[in-house]
Amino acid sequence: MIIHVLTEILTQLPGSLQVGAISNVCAKAPQGVDGYVNDVLGWVKYGVIAIIIGAGFASTGALVVGKLGSMGRAAQIGASGLFWTVLGAIAFVTIYGVLNAIVGNGC
Repeated sequence: MIIHVLTEILTQLPGSLQVGAISNVCAKAPQGVDGYVNDVLGWVKYGVIAIIIGAGFASTGALVVGKLGSMGRAAQIGASGLFWTVLGAIAFVTIYGVLNAIVGNGC
């Protein structure tokens, strides 16, 4: 509230600096770097997806081996790993969506 009041007071002063809204800002890579940026982002994206899939398979394997072999600790680690894998996949999709919304697909 105090920020709103101060903003109103400062904009009413004579000779105050008026700043307009910034619109049509397009985040782009510098000239000549587009290909490298796309390659790096693609490798990171698919690398993270591969890690998530690998962690899911490893956690499921530990869970199954732990249950079938009566190794409670292995089953516990597998269940915990599966939980963290699903949480990591949700975080990946969320972060990727937020970054895509910020950067966009060009202008």
